[in-house]
Amino acid sequence: MSGIESCGPVTALTLGLPSTTAVTHPRGRLAKERFYTNTSVDKRLQRHFIEDIDSITMLAVIREQETGIPAGRTTREINVIGLEQSTNHPPLEVMEHIARTRDELTRHRSRILFVCVNGDMVRLAVFRNANVAEGLMEGSVHVGKPVEYGSARLRLDGADLDAVWELLCAEIILGSPDPTRVDRRIVSRTRIMRLTKEVDQLERRHAKTIQIGQRNKLWDELQAKRHELEQERQGEAL
Repeated sequence: MSGIESCGPVTALTLGLPSTTAVTHPRGRLAKERFYTNTSVDKRLQRHFIEDIDSITMLAVIREQETGIPAGRTTREINVIGLEQSTNHPPLEVMEHIARTRDELTRHRSRILFVCVNGDMVRLAVFRNANVAEGLMEGSVHVGKPVEYGSARLRLDGADLDAVWELLCAEIILGSPDPTRVDRRIVSRTRIMRLTKEVDQLERRHAKTIQIGQRNKLWDELQAKRHELEQERQGEAL
C-alpha cells in the first residue's frame, strides 16, 4: 500500500480499481508548474494553480495492459488524477486546462478522471468534449456530488474503454448506471434545471401581480413553460 501513489487518503485501491492500475510512488507526483510554465496560460489561471491546488498526483492508469479491457475507437487510456485542494470549491479552470491540454497531446484518445480531495471528502469529475450532434455545444468539466473518500468508487465495466468511459461519465455526471447517450442526457438535464428555475420565477411573479391583464399574460407564459418542462422530462425518460 505504501508503494503506490496517494492523494490525501485516496489511492487507486480505495477507489476500487485493480492494483495493476495503481501508479507507484513517486512516479505519479506531477509538479504544478509543468502545467502552466512555458504555455499560453494567463495570470488568472496561474493563480488558480498556485492558490487552489496543493498537489497533483497520477493515481492510476487504465489501459488494456493493466486491465485486459481493449482500447476503444476513441479511448486508448483513462488517467485518474488526484487534485489535493487548498480551497473548498472544485478547481474547474485547472481541470479544464489539464484535460484540454492532454486531449490535444494525445489526439483525443486519452481521457482524464479527476479526483478532487478536500480532507476526507472527495468529488469525482470528468471533462466532456463538445458533441454538436447531441446538442452539447461546448466542452466543459462536470463534477459529481461530494462523498467521503471511502464511498468514492469507480466501476470498470464495458466491452472496451469507450464503453468504460461512458459508464464512468454517466455515473459521475448523471448518477446513473445507464451509459447510453450521455451527452444528450447532459443537455436535457441542463434544460430541465433552467426550465425549473424559470417556472419558479413565473409562479412567484404571477402570485405577486395584481393587475388582471398582466396576471393573465403571466399565467399563459407559466402554462407554456410548464408544458415545455414536462415535455423535456418525458424526453429524458425515454
